[in-house]
Amino acid sequence: MATTKAKAIHDFFNGVLTAYPSTAVPDDAAMPYMTYTFSEASFGDEPQALTVNIYERTDSEASINALARKLSDAIGRGGCVITCDDGVIWLKRGAPWSQAVVDEDDRSIKRRYINVTAEFLTTD
Repeated sequence: MATTKAKAIHDFFNGVLTAYPSTAVPDDAAMPYMTYTFSEASFGDEPQALTVNIYERTDSEASINALARKLSDAIGRGGCVITCDDGVIWLKRGAPWSQAVVDEDDRSIKRRYINVTAEFLTTD
């Protein structure tokens, strides 16, 4: 089965926590989960900014911070390389890394807004 750039990124995020493209979150998604934006590039293009949001229904800042740390650990200090059909994608922690966001409609939902940078070392 082909591993497109989109599938490679999807599989990486799902290896950390249940993840959905930000445009395709099911109505019955169970928390905790993350959403991510996807943008695509090729070798020589500028690195792409990906936005990840982690959601959890909890009163604990510690548990949502632990989920953000789990993603940070998966990416690693120097980033991580994931493979796709056209080459590799180098994911790195963006800056700022993680920011707390308040859900005005439901204060029991904690969210972390996370910046990830993707450098596409791909032929297409």
